[in-house]
Amino acid sequence: MTAARRITPAHRRHQILALTAIVMIGLNLRPAANAMGAVIPEVRADLGLSATAAGVLNGLPGLCFVIFGLTAPAVGSRLGAHRTVVTALVVMVAGQLARVVFPGVVAVFLGSVVALAGMAMGNILLPGLVRIHFPRRVAAVTSLYTTCMLVGAAAASGLTVPIGNGLDGGWRAGVGSWAILACAALIPWIALIVTDRVNAGEQQVHGGPRIRLRALLRNPVAWSMAMFFGTQSMQAYVVTGWLSQILVDAGVDLPAAGSAVAVFVVAGIPVAALMPILARRQSRLPLLVGSLAISYVVGYVGLLMWPAQGLWVWPAFIGAGGGAFALSLLMVTLRARTISGLTALSAFGQSGGYVSATLGPFVFGLLHDLSGGWTVPIMMMIVVALAMIVAGFLIARPQSVEDHLPLGSK
Repeated sequence: MTAARRITPAHRRHQILALTAIVMIGLNLRPAANAMGAVIPEVRADLGLSATAAGVLNGLPGLCFVIFGLTAPAVGSRLGAHRTVVTALVVMVAGQLARVVFPGVVAVFLGSVVALAGMAMGNILLPGLVRIHFPRRVAAVTSLYTTCMLVGAAAASGLTVPIGNGLDGGWRAGVGSWAILACAALIPWIALIVTDRVNAGEQQVHGGPRIRLRALLRNPVAWSMAMFFGTQSMQAYVVTGWLSQILVDAGVDLPAAGSAVAVFVVAGIPVAALMPILARRQSRLPLLVGSLAISYVVGYVGLLMWPAQGLWVWPAFIGAGGGAFALSLLMVTLRARTISGLTALSAFGQSGGYVSATLGPFVFGLLHDLSGGWTVPIMMMIVVALAMIVAGFLIARPQSVEDHLPLGSK
């Protein structure tokens, strides 16, 4: 009888709706950040921002992911995961529109914070929602939405300026256009809320006691997750922020250097798509972690020794190593037995990891200023890649976050 219910047309329709909703939120979890980064020169010229102010604006994504990501489990527990995602999308739309509709520097900063707050909530809750709707296809669906996140990031980075120019509205039209994508994502999520299956899913979300984040402060699985997420996400933030400057200093012209950044982003997409196959067996996880880290190291060594000669080769190696992002999100779902544990681990690991991601570009630039070149900061990134191996080996062990909770917190 159970098997028969699983293949009913109603169930198929629900699965299609849930998958559509997950794909749409995945596409929206980066454009609010990447679109602004793509037009920073125009924003500075229009608003008269100093380099320091522009740096703060570029650093807001990581900071907001930390602060608002930590609130996601509590908000999701109070409102329900699906309603929280809908709220996050509404907040995203409001923030993206506010920063381009209202004039002035304050509106840009406040609107960005609002939009990024919605993104942070979606980041944390999505792994748990995948487990709820697709408990037998967690790896595949995690890979799908991770790929969508990378596609959304690449699209926002590459298309924001052409969209703004095409609409003859400059950076405001380009950045604001991504609010349309967030509005489109609201449709399947609202549809999920009004279905009976979602009501049952909400009960699964909050079945059992909620695991509070403070219960993870001495949890080795949570700290390994935060370390792995932090070391891999630092790579993305540093390379996105500094790669073009490194190549320009090596004699590459700016358009070519910009295309190398695009190669870095795109190279991670096929790796993310293959992650369910690559990570299917527990025994493969340490080898997979090591391979991704080695890909980073090869890219950095090449960038250090022959930056101009390997203009697109080294970014491709570093981008392939970026498949660690997909692996980190997959590991979140594999290292928790309950939805509550998964959500808490997602919040702790991602928020803790984004602290490193936020500090990384600053430390990288500081080392460049202190040393007068790129050798020392690039060597730092090689060390970070090696540290990722240690964290990856720890999180690859077959255990769950619930195994290390103190008594009374489960």
